[in-house]
Amino acid sequence: MAIKILMRMVQTQCIASVPCIASLLLFLNISVSAQEKQLPAELKPFVAAGHEMLDFAKADLNADGRQDYVLILKPAGEDTMTFDNEKWDAVRPLLLIIRQANNKLKTTVTNDEVVLCRQCGGAMGDPYMGLTAKTGEFTLDFYGGSSWKWGQTITFRYDKLKRNWFIQEDIETSIHPAETEMVETIARIKRAETGDISLESYTQGYNGDTSQWQVKAVKTFFYDSPELKSKPRKGYLLKGDVVKGIRTFKNFVECYFANKEGEITTGYILKKDLQ
Repeated sequence: MAIKILMRMVQTQCIASVPCIASLLLFLNISVSAQEKQLPAELKPFVAAGHEMLDFAKADLNADGRQDYVLILKPAGEDTMTFDNEKWDAVRPLLLIIRQANNKLKTTVTNDEVVLCRQCGGAMGDPYMGLTAKTGEFTLDFYGGSSWKWGQTITFRYDKLKRNWFIQEDIETSIHPAETEMVETIARIKRAETGDISLESYTQGYNGDTSQWQVKAVKTFFYDSPELKSKPRKGYLLKGDVVKGIRTFKNFVECYFANKEGEITTGYILKKDLQ
């Protein structure tokens, strides 16, 4: 809870101060280290050779009345690795460990991409901010960047009918300098737009798209989030303009547009306005 409060301070109260952001993130990292968890004995068999625990959370993840675990591993000695170590940017496996009817634990899902590596945060250092879990779902938080700051809070929820965990919501935050101010953009991407992206199939570039799209509407606007009920920005494109795809969703295309001066605009455009 303390971590989430500090993250919100970073994203709101300190938005105009880069030093303030850096200081809070340093404190965050110290707080995470200070709250070291003891690995439960029943999880020790699930720690692969050459690895150690990064984090874990306990909850009834499939809503069957039994307590399960999310376990995140990291390479042993990761904190002291240097650039010349072949494991310097090694993956951090996430394991979904479900308690069976006989009370034994079993790894049900593994994913090597959902937890960002220690070096993936850029100048801000380790991007991993924390893990929380409750009945039927779990959430991961990340934060990183340099002059541009970015954050991600991604939640996976159990679908009883399909008996699997899918992205429920992916909140992506970017904070970037604009003259003397810091501008924050928040994209809320929900399962209704992503489709069924399971934990097992999740990759960092999910729903990726590299197509060129042409505007067929007379005018179309950029959105901060792929949400039909959200308010569009003031920025717009005209019929015949061409954009480059980044990701596609049910009703939107995440894309970028370069004008004649080479200035790039990114955002979400209604798919019905494109061809």
